[in-house]
Amino acid sequence: MLFPTFEFAGFFLLVFIGFWYVFRRARDRKLFLIAASYFFYSLWDWRFSFLLLASTAANYGFAFLIGRSREHLHRKLFLVLAVAANLLFLGFFKYWNFFAQSATGIFGALDLSWSLPALAVVMPVGISFYTFKALSYVFDVYLCKIAPASDPLDVVLYVSFFPQIASGPIVHAADFLPGVEGAVAAGIEPGSKPIAFDRATLLILSGLFKKMVFANFLSTLFVDPVLSDPLSHGTLENLIGALGYSVVMYTDFSGYSEMAIGVALLLGFETPANFNRPYVSFSVTEFWKRWHITFSSWLREYLYFAMGGSRFGKARTLVALFFTMALGGLWHGAALTFLVWGVMQGAALALERGFEYGTKRSPVPWKAVLQVLATFSFTTLSWVVFRAPSLSAAGDWFRGLLNVSVPPARMSPLVAALLVLGLAMQAVPTRARKTAFRWYIALPLPVKAVAVAAALLALGLVSMSGVAPFIYFQF
Repeated sequence: MLFPTFEFAGFFLLVFIGFWYVFRRARDRKLFLIAASYFFYSLWDWRFSFLLLASTAANYGFAFLIGRSREHLHRKLFLVLAVAANLLFLGFFKYWNFFAQSATGIFGALDLSWSLPALAVVMPVGISFYTFKALSYVFDVYLCKIAPASDPLDVVLYVSFFPQIASGPIVHAADFLPGVEGAVAAGIEPGSKPIAFDRATLLILSGLFKKMVFANFLSTLFVDPVLSDPLSHGTLENLIGALGYSVVMYTDFSGYSEMAIGVALLLGFETPANFNRPYVSFSVTEFWKRWHITFSSWLREYLYFAMGGSRFGKARTLVALFFTMALGGLWHGAALTFLVWGVMQGAALALERGFEYGTKRSPVPWKAVLQVLATFSFTTLSWVVFRAPSLSAAGDWFRGLLNVSVPPARMSPLVAALLVLGLAMQAVPTRARKTAFRWYIALPLPVKAVAVAAALLALGLVSMSGVAPFIYFQF
């Protein structure tokens, strides 16, 4: 069930009414949200729900053992067991065939007759996201950021919460769990905060327009046809196709994140922002502070710091940066393209740290512009590798750049307008957005209702029939 569908609208309406107006006790609301989340998840495949519950139960148990242990050695042992169990769980469903094919190839090169069988394994939706959330709970207990949850239902809700389960944001346990009781008790106990309708409405509308107009139209009309067969297109269209995919990646993923944040907000749950104008970054270091923020912070806090971070000298720091991003690339899937993409990001971060480049933006305007253009160009090239189904397919795009004599065939005024507007989103400063939000809040309620209705009508008129899955659903 995708967010921009009537099916989800009907589902969420029932959840909203049940949460706020039917169930009037905090525990009942908690149970209701868990049931709704498991129902939402089971619509992809009901068997996945048992995997989700098993992952949650195992990580709750590991965190409980860590929390009650007083010996450091015992705590570390339980942590290692938790990480190993999660890696085995994730590795079987996501990486088994990749590992089996690679191992069989190595055995063949060594003239060994051994082989590992390929299995018809169906990857559960959102397995990477909820595994990272479950591990966040274990890590946060181990790092003493939070105590083990006194109510197991809090952890079950945290891992399965339906706005976040398919594609994030990857909210850390230390950020989510302390707010559960306040969210489920809102409107019941005196002094609780009102529903943030205005902010949630604008987030959902923004996410809908990004996905249904920018991402869908650009993908269908231009990006997919060009990048799926780059050798048949000329230099200009291949360059614009790569540029378009950068816009698609941002509008598709940030659109989903904004809808997820808005939906959670309507149920009283605050979610950290996941994007902050990433394409105006002056360095790759800054880019990863603005892109998929909850994922990059997960890598930093639980992987980069575990490798030593910046505590043991520059050489150790550079190694930690490189391997953190290489592993972050593999997190996206069992493909060499993801690994190469992660290596590109890790190498760029290590080079910037080594030459102390990514620390500040140049005070000279034209130099600052060059920094942004250079970072965006690198990011766009890395997205080409990220999107490609294989390294040879990525190479086809670079070879397609040599087709200087092939004239453009798919470019249109609509595609050009969407590209320009999609990139222009990055230029709107945060202050301007906050000012516009204050103006919106000040409007009378009837005017707001008309504006929202007009936006939904316009969206219905211009959007395509059907909704393509979000890009990050495959992870």
